[in-house]
Amino acid sequence: MDVIWNLTRVCPWNCRICCVSAVYATGKTKHKVVTAQKESGKELSLAEKLTVLRLLVDRNFEIDFSGGDPLYYEEDFFVVEQATQWLPSKKIGISMTGSEITEAKINLLRKVGVVEFTLDNLPKTKNPFRPNDFNVASMKAMRKCVANGIRVRAITVLYSKTMPERNLIDLYSWLCKNNVSEWELLRYYPIGRGRNLAKNLPSKEKYLEVMRFLRSLHGSTRVFFQHSLNLLEKDISCPAVTNSFGILPDGTVVACAWALDRNCFPLSEFYLGKLPEEDIDSIIARAQQKPMYCKTANFCRTMVELEKGEK
Repeated sequence: MDVIWNLTRVCPWNCRICCVSAVYATGKTKHKVVTAQKESGKELSLAEKLTVLRLLVDRNFEIDFSGGDPLYYEEDFFVVEQATQWLPSKKIGISMTGSEITEAKINLLRKVGVVEFTLDNLPKTKNPFRPNDFNVASMKAMRKCVANGIRVRAITVLYSKTMPERNLIDLYSWLCKNNVSEWELLRYYPIGRGRNLAKNLPSKEKYLEVMRFLRSLHGSTRVFFQHSLNLLEKDISCPAVTNSFGILPDGTVVACAWALDRNCFPLSEFYLGKLPEEDIDSIIARAQQKPMYCKTANFCRTMVELEKGEK
């Protein structure tokens, strides 16, 4: 079972299309912001996070730590560090930003299976949906990680500013040149602040066209697609609950980590329970008995529900 755990919503970037509506905090204010998140019940305490981690470790789940930025705050760094002591590296992934790549972070990242950085465009391309230097920070971080022998995966979400062929060619050339081993392309989910593009989502035909183009690229960096893109062209099953689930910063368990509304609350059909007060085995067993999860579905359930909300 694969778990996408958003440890926090706190982030050093304030992207207009952030799917989790990350809470912006600079280095000087992040402690105050994190404290406010915890006091308001929007984020688990350190003790609660460690309890949840132990629950996941005891079941030998694979964990992708995400956010916000899961290594931006000292307590979250400690949680991930603890995970590296309890799980083999192949069962740990980190999806983070390129902010403040210290030697301590590098040493920690050496102990995980893969680290992911989002890269939308090269610096020459202006993108109104990302802060200045967001992509530059990701590029610097990827180069530093690669130089230290860390397995790096670039993530690109496909939307209007990333899908032009020229942009994709430039990105792929840069990734190959800088020895980034993997490039994963994601479908755009209109959730959180990402609702900014809700009325301009790519069509299925456009996605398929871009996927065909990406497969025509040849180089050292492996190109592959998120399951929700593969569902557009293959007879495969939605992994929600059967193979994966998500955990939000307040401990809420969701059938799909992307199944959120504009306020980043779980879509009603995707809410499964709450950790650490509920038993994880009971939550999963209960969810797997629901008709929408126990049947094979050759489509993205989350996108179907999001599209319903648009009507």
